[in-house]
Amino acid sequence: MTRLIRFAPCAMLFGSLVVGSLPAFAHHSLSIYDRGKSQTVEGVVKEFRFANPHARIILTVASADGATKEWDFEGGGVNRLSERGISINTIRSGDKISVSYNPMRDGSARGLFVAFTAADGKHYVTRR
Repeated sequence: MTRLIRFAPCAMLFGSLVVGSLPAFAHHSLSIYDRGKSQTVEGVVKEFRFANPHARIILTVASADGATKEWDFEGGGVNRLSERGISINTIRSGDKISVSYNPMRDGSARGLFVAFTAADGKHYVTRR
């Protein structure tokens, strides 16, 4: 019984450390994005997902020859975006917007959005 009493606090501490660190293991790294580069693209919003763990902007972008390509941008969570004045109604499907982003290292049509200019002309910065 005495051994159990001495062991219980250690087991509780270890258990809380393990459980408390699980969200850190579950979250992915931003290393897939080239954080040293910033690019900007303009297009029409196909979808804006204002949800955790990451907001998303799906943008249809037209090239000079008229062909269109779908881009997928990941952003911060709802709390981070809300702190910067962004809400579920800031971007709507069909809006023409400009997105500044860190591109994928593999060159695919995806990125981490760090700022955007909404259809009403208001500019939002999403990263510090």
